[in-house]
Amino acid sequence: MPLYRLEILSRDAYIASTALIQDSESIRFADQSLAWWDRHFSWNAQGCAVLCDEKNGHLCYLFSKIDRYSEYLTLYNLFTPLAEQRKGYATLILDLILAQAVEKHVKRITFSSVSTSLDFYALLGFIYWGVNDIGDYYCNLPLPKDGLEGILLMTQNCDHKMLIGQSLAKIYAKVDGNESRLTPKQLLIYEADILKLGANYAHLKLKSFKESL
Repeated sequence: MPLYRLEILSRDAYIASTALIQDSESIRFADQSLAWWDRHFSWNAQGCAVLCDEKNGHLCYLFSKIDRYSEYLTLYNLFTPLAEQRKGYATLILDLILAQAVEKHVKRITFSSVSTSLDFYALLGFIYWGVNDIGDYYCNLPLPKDGLEGILLMTQNCDHKMLIGQSLAKIYAKVDGNESRLTPKQLLIYEADILKLGANYAHLKLKSFKESL
């Protein structure tokens, strides 16, 4: 059975690794991720995790960060080069990253998902509270002690009050009113997305809970 591990890349190591990618779409996303991380975070504090196989091949990349108080694991950019897609590597790197966060006693996980990634995250059990100010779908949940494996069981069996926990103000501020600011093109995509997500889109539950307080 293949053995996989995580490696944290420095900026130079990330550039060297992604230079080996062949398809233009993955190269474009890798470059955008690099530029975004350069603008917002220090590579000295934290780099990009790459999933490696036993031959040290680089299979999948994930930018993420744990805050200084171990309150949140925040996921940023996750991508798999075209040649390695459809092999389960994105799920595997998430599983390993969440397991590390559990070991560090991180309390919650958060991220924003573009429309094209909704199916992937919804299958893993993640739910969304609304859209952020650029129209991406916002997730903010407790981090189960059994990591990624526990997400689906948690969201299926816990009420929304428990999932929100003490994070109501943070969640509500992130999504309040943003659906009304979508462009006509975004609105068409949004309406199709929330129909597809069904119970995984919990914006009305969030509003109901907020109004009940």
